[in-house]
Amino acid sequence: MTDLAATAIPSPTRKRFNIAPFVAGGITIFVLVAFLLYPIGTTMVNSFAPAGESFNLLNATFENFSRFWTSALYQRALLNTIFIGVVVTVLATAVAVPAAYFVARVDIPFKPLILSLSIIPLISPPFIGAYSWVVLFGRSGIVSQYANQWFGIQMPPVYGYFGVILSMVLSNFTYVFLFVQGALTAVDPHLEESARVMGASRWRILRTVVLPLAIPPMLAGAMIVLIEALGEFGTPAVLGGEMYVLSTLMYFQIHGFFNLNAASAIALVNVLITLVAILFLIRVNKKRRFVTVGSTTRRAALQTGRGMKILANTYVWGLLALALLPQLVVVFTSFAEKWPGTLWPTQYGWGNYQYVFSRVVEPLQNSLILAAIATLACVVFGTLTGYVAERKSFAGKWALDLTIMLPFILPGIVTGVALLVTYNSGPIALTGTAAIIVIGYFVRRIAYIYRSVVAAVTQIDLKMEEASTMAGATWGTTMRKVTIPLIAPGILAGAIIVFTTLISEMSTTVMLYSARWKTISIAIYERLETQEIAAAAAIGSITILVTLILVLTATKVIGKSMSELFS
Repeated sequence: MTDLAATAIPSPTRKRFNIAPFVAGGITIFVLVAFLLYPIGTTMVNSFAPAGESFNLLNATFENFSRFWTSALYQRALLNTIFIGVVVTVLATAVAVPAAYFVARVDIPFKPLILSLSIIPLISPPFIGAYSWVVLFGRSGIVSQYANQWFGIQMPPVYGYFGVILSMVLSNFTYVFLFVQGALTAVDPHLEESARVMGASRWRILRTVVLPLAIPPMLAGAMIVLIEALGEFGTPAVLGGEMYVLSTLMYFQIHGFFNLNAASAIALVNVLITLVAILFLIRVNKKRRFVTVGSTTRRAALQTGRGMKILANTYVWGLLALALLPQLVVVFTSFAEKWPGTLWPTQYGWGNYQYVFSRVVEPLQNSLILAAIATLACVVFGTLTGYVAERKSFAGKWALDLTIMLPFILPGIVTGVALLVTYNSGPIALTGTAAIIVIGYFVRRIAYIYRSVVAAVTQIDLKMEEASTMAGATWGTTMRKVTIPLIAPGILAGAIIVFTTLISEMSTTVMLYSARWKTISIAIYERLETQEIAAAAAIGSITILVTLILVLTATKVIGKSMSELFS
């Protein structure tokens, strides 16, 4: 009997020491310090140094900041940035919330198509779309001329506030739309039913129940819109005219004077504005916390009234048509071979595309290569850090989360300035190389993979990994054979978002590119500056098409819709 028991019960094995988690932790700390904390810190201290000098205690100065109260140009750029950021955020939220309500609560057809189409403005190059408004509403624009001829209406100038705000609202409202639509769809219907039983009218339920529940996701979307608006470079550069904002002022200081310290000071002011605005939104959001998803899996009843359906369809499809109009104009313009100042082109053809494929193949290849390398780096590092942050308990976990999410609240152009200031000279000079662009892309998008992995790991029962460990598998084996296969859909979804948004990335690229490493976004911008509008439109059309094909193909692989990936 003793022999049988000894045979049946395995003897305890010594727990093997796994060095992999410590190696992973060391790599994580190195990457965070080298590519996040150190560049940001260097930018901050160099903003207090005179032009062309490195900071030390002997040369510390407020000269770069003093321009904000001595230079009219700096003051106007600061006020313009704040004004445009606030107005774009308010208007984007105002147009998105009704659309989200209609899609979530009204019985309208083609909802999957609506959600998919709403993604297109996010993955399209914003600056080429911005120039479409010149084609439509410029002094000789198509709409402007017809409005004047038929109705005697003089359209407002497209350059300046009107064009910048219009373009940025229609390219960013989708963030709020997707967040609010998803939240309203998931709300427990018992909340509204209880109010209805108590005798509340439909308008009162909307005002006192539905809209308050939409405030947290609305503020989350508004926060992203605000960050994008404060750091946007392409749209103000194309439609700003003589109007400067902080992003174009940074570009002017670097490409006009190569004054990195002045650009650092502007970047720091931009970051402070962004932080103040975000803290304000967070403070507002903290006062409104609700449990919106209960134990029921039933969704709220859809409104089927004829009048409501007509209103919902008219509003949603009208908003989508307006948002997609720039992309349609881009495609139309790409076929214009001769447009000699007439209302419509006088000759159409494929000439612009032949030009693109003979001259702009290298920038497209560069965009794909740089985006692919950065995406791979984000996947590897984001998976590692996301898993550690969710599964391991250690001092300073909050600091890891904060550090990785920090670039998300930094405008892209600020990230570009930080890397340029840090790695422009010294033992590690990366200026003009592909490496600095990849690092910039990596820093800007790591949060997407990180958050996707954290969300995916949360849904996996820890016992599955513990069973693998008890069977004798190492940490690395468990990750490779158990954890990663289970979280692969989340990783792939995050990777799709990273790759597709990096193909046409502009704000960070404009600070870091070189003649050898021009990307597709820079190729478009250069042709807009030289008034090669049709060629720029052809490049933009190809970029939109390539991005859509990649997204649609990937969504088929993982079985998710475009809206589920971006919401």
